[in-house]
Amino acid sequence: MSLTLDHSQSTVRSWRDGFGFTGTLALRAFKGIGAIIAAEIDRRQTLGLMALDARELSDMGISRSDVAGALLTEIGTKPSYVLAQRREEARAAREAQILEVRTANN
Repeated sequence: MSLTLDHSQSTVRSWRDGFGFTGTLALRAFKGIGAIIAAEIDRRQTLGLMALDARELSDMGISRSDVAGALLTEIGTKPSYVLAQRREEARAAREAQILEVRTANN
């Protein structure tokens, strides 16, 4: 005995179908508010990095000025993303400098 479920002709509507235009606007507004709240939570967590000393920040590949600059980003932007980008840029610059020194010595 086997059971086959065929949903190809199902008339069940999505939960979004019943909202219409105003519901869609409300849904977008809630998503936007959620993104702002998530960014503010991230901002507070990033602010906690200011309590670390310079050596600890250096171990993570960032500086105090990187943290301060990331905290100056606009509302809705996650500062941790800015910090990660700056750390990656600094790492790439160091690697390029090492490569340049190696090629100059050869």
